[in-house]
Amino acid sequence: MSRNKLERTTFARDAYTAIREMLLEERRFLAGEKISVESLSRDLAVSRSPVWGAISRLEAEGLLHVVPRQGVFVIAFDADKIIANFEAREALEGMAARLAARRMTSEDREIMAEALARQARSIEAEDLVAYRTSNLDFHHRLLVAAQNATIETTLKSLYAQTQAMCNGRDSSATTWDQLRRNLAEHQRVLDMLTNRDEVAAEQAARLHVQQLLKAILTRESQTAVISKVST
Repeated sequence: MSRNKLERTTFARDAYTAIREMLLEERRFLAGEKISVESLSRDLAVSRSPVWGAISRLEAEGLLHVVPRQGVFVIAFDADKIIANFEAREALEGMAARLAARRMTSEDREIMAEALARQARSIEAEDLVAYRTSNLDFHHRLLVAAQNATIETTLKSLYAQTQAMCNGRDSSATTWDQLRRNLAEHQRVLDMLTNRDEVAAEQAARLHVQQLLKAILTRESQTAVISKVST
């Protein structure tokens, strides 16, 4: 491969990584928001070509939507899409928990336990950013423990799509009591993994996903009522 081709490949990969971080980690763009390709090019100090390459990858992942003659948009919140994602997530995460109960190492358990400890501290400090990070760390390590690359890749894609669709949504309806319940559900999953109880681990993981979906739909319902009253 020539140096020019190598540089173009590197630019495209770096642009993809940077824009994905803007979407998911920095939460720079709201769900449904239009994204300026020109602004991204300036911010990243690259031409539009690698930016468009990154956008194509992110569209394939379901995070962006390109509308001809209109522009590039972050995927908008869609209740039906959220429900479909969580139906798939429940089945896959339940299976991941079952496999993790069978295959989990002591290192996996320690890392998940440490993530739960950080969740508890973030709730005590009412630090939502730290909670989100430790929450993802717990779920991601569960996928590592399951040792199934297909399930891991698919679930990480579903996590990212849900996060993008919920960026900028009203989080005031998400209470710290709700996050404490989430933590208790995580602890239940980890307890069943530690016990090597595959059936109970799957059941606990499925219940947790069901409760997460219920919380999202409840929040949206409350937000819709508040919006209607305020107008």
